[in-house]
Amino acid sequence: MKSVSALALIGAAAGAVHAQEAGDGDFEEITVTGIRGGLRAALDVKRNNDGIVDAISAEDIGKFPDRNVAESLQRVPGVTIQRQFGEGAGVSIRGAGQDLTLTTLNGQNVASTGWFVLEPAKRSFNYELLPSELVGNIQVYKSSQADLAEGGVGGTVVINTRKPLEMDSGSFYASVEGQYQEDSGDVDPQASALYSWKNAEETLGILVSGVYQQRHLQRQGNEAFWEWGAGPVGFEQNRKRRALNATIQWRPTEELDIVLNATDMQMKADNTNYALWLTQGNCTWCGVDVAPDEQLYGTPVAGPLNVAYYQARPREATMNSDVIDLSTTYTGEGYKAWFQVGRTSSTGGTDFEMVVDDGTGGTPIPGGTYDFRNGNQTWDLNGFDLETYDPGSLAMGVGSAFNKTPKTDKEWYVQADAEWELDLGVLKTFKAGVKYADHNTTSRRFEFTQAAGFDNIISTSGLSTGTYDVGAGDYKMIRFDSEALKDWAKASITGEVEDLGAYSEVTEKNFAAYGMSSFEGDGFRGNFGVRFIHTDATSTYFVGGTETDTDGSYNQFLPSLNVAFDVAENVIVRTSAARVMARPQYVDMYVNPNVVGSNDDLPNNQYWIIGNVGLKPFVANQFDVGVEWYFAEGSLLSAAVFMKDVKNFVNFTEYHADDADVPFPGVLRPDEIAAGWTVQEKVNGKAATAKGFEFQYQQEFGNGFGAIANYTFTDAKTDRDTFTDRNRILSDSSKHSLNLTGYYENEDFQARLAYNWRSAYMLRESGSYGNRLHDDYGSLDFSASWFITSNISLKLDVNNILEESSKQFGNNASRTPNSGFTNGFPLYEYEMPRRITLGAAVKF
Repeated sequence: MKSVSALALIGAAAGAVHAQEAGDGDFEEITVTGIRGGLRAALDVKRNNDGIVDAISAEDIGKFPDRNVAESLQRVPGVTIQRQFGEGAGVSIRGAGQDLTLTTLNGQNVASTGWFVLEPAKRSFNYELLPSELVGNIQVYKSSQADLAEGGVGGTVVINTRKPLEMDSGSFYASVEGQYQEDSGDVDPQASALYSWKNAEETLGILVSGVYQQRHLQRQGNEAFWEWGAGPVGFEQNRKRRALNATIQWRPTEELDIVLNATDMQMKADNTNYALWLTQGNCTWCGVDVAPDEQLYGTPVAGPLNVAYYQARPREATMNSDVIDLSTTYTGEGYKAWFQVGRTSSTGGTDFEMVVDDGTGGTPIPGGTYDFRNGNQTWDLNGFDLETYDPGSLAMGVGSAFNKTPKTDKEWYVQADAEWELDLGVLKTFKAGVKYADHNTTSRRFEFTQAAGFDNIISTSGLSTGTYDVGAGDYKMIRFDSEALKDWAKASITGEVEDLGAYSEVTEKNFAAYGMSSFEGDGFRGNFGVRFIHTDATSTYFVGGTETDTDGSYNQFLPSLNVAFDVAENVIVRTSAARVMARPQYVDMYVNPNVVGSNDDLPNNQYWIIGNVGLKPFVANQFDVGVEWYFAEGSLLSAAVFMKDVKNFVNFTEYHADDADVPFPGVLRPDEIAAGWTVQEKVNGKAATAKGFEFQYQQEFGNGFGAIANYTFTDAKTDRDTFTDRNRILSDSSKHSLNLTGYYENEDFQARLAYNWRSAYMLRESGSYGNRLHDDYGSLDFSASWFITSNISLKLDVNNILEESSKQFGNNASRTPNSGFTNGFPLYEYEMPRRITLGAAVKF
């Protein structure tokens, strides 16, 4: 096959159908590329697998109008994604949240840390780092089997990079793009390239690829921290991302294959939050009565305003991950053996954070009112002009408000597997393996010390850089130069002191062993096996300045069975049963208290969150059955039913504590001392069930047109007391999700229009952002490519054509007066911009 098929692996727009003709006029080979080629390759993976698997070929990733792998995965039936500031960052499968989805790169874990200051330490892979250009293929396992790494209760996403000996020597691809984002008005560059070489004997190959992206990201919205206040907010980030991959493959004999793969992904993510808070004038401490028609279940939703309050939080942040992996495969007479060893590490978090507040302490808004009764945050400011409001001075927060919060994550692993051919009736192979992994993750906090006599008040004179769009609506506020503010603050730094009370570390040693047999008979095939895992975990933290350790451990046996029946020509019935598990999140295993909301300008939101290294893993018994009808070339009609019984959800007991009863080493404001703390202790909670069904349709119409549609219904519920909001709905779980795609292609042109929609779902976070309901969300995306020559193409992507916004509401099932988490209260709303990308690609 020519280099076109290899280059399509990174999204090069290939042509339609071409044929190589033999001398007698008969077709010797027909190779289908482009959209149809990618979809056919994905169907081949699905059809030939023993388990319940969906796939995305690398051709398909390149053709979707998506900027990262998560946004491509959302097209798969049963898969929904979480977006972080408008970009896909996490994947959920069949009603189980993103924390219960395992993602592997070439079969192994990828160390990951977040860049955002409020992002906790989790196991879920952050897809923002991984561009689709670096990916060879993806498989989404919804059923399980013994040779899959443990960790996916919802499912497992297996991402593979390419190998140079599978590509033509001299393959080259490069692209240059410009992305226009309508809210920022900036055009940002992205470039990618790949080169693959192998010698004439095809025993040695080298592949290198890379992606560079710069993006001026913005997000405008409204936020409420009730019953203190609400207001229009804005977020902007200057994001620079690069990813490099190098692969060396050596095949000295037909039996031995050695692959060394190195991947380095880096992101610089400096960002600033802006807010113009409009505080409430009829709070419980304001002494103002609330009329019955201005309440929602006891929470004020309309009334007078108090003051306007300016705030900005400039930050510097990074997120870096790297992987180096060596795998060896030996194929002998009747057997095959694999050996893999590697290391992955990540650093990230916020390297610098400061906050500046309104130097006036807030400016009154006489006669101003707010009204949230229509489900949106709206204000009547009675002549007060947000756009020109300048407090005259800004007060910088010092002490605990001037800090950095770095994170690390690293793992080394070794794995050995072997598979033997069998001649025992229907038993065809036996496969066994062992794996050991040593994982360490840390989260730390340092407070900057400052020169004696430092004046933390700065005049706003000369700091303005114009106005900045904020809020869900037509609002503007003055933007003060964040770089000048950071330079002013940094000039005061004399050193840093670690807050040992915030030191969090977990070391985890994981051992796994499995055995699995495949079988095949007349009209059926499949596999069965069992996987055993043992985990030892240690949480390291400080009490009174003294280092302390707490240990935990557990064992699990994970049996699995997959059977596929060929009940008729082109019709397959599948069934699967398995016990699966996912380990608790690191942030929940950190024993030392996680302090949220202290000294942060918001009243009565101090949380003292205590982890538990002895948490048991999530464990689920699951069952799947489905039928697939491959009624034509590149076409499919399928349906599946699934059920999961999930145990050991992590929740927390919650109670109030006076300040004297909480050993907080920092300094609180007087009003925070009076309010005390909300204490949350992590424990294993109740069980949950997730059940539902999927429908999938895909067809080529034979005239260049084609269509894809899928729908998933998920009913994922737990007990009322599993979560503090007392909702039975599992986190990240939408009852309905839908994908519709239509495409057209010929030799010179291809286009695709795709719509993705999911119904409402719960978001749950410890601390002040809390548990809330995200309204239904849909995105309409368009992609088109024009092939100027066989080597040069132009591509146009338009994402979020309809500019769908993100709306989040309070959703407590119990009556919670005077709280923004009251059912139906409009907590957060963010505008999501339309993004337009135009680029050119060349391939040889």
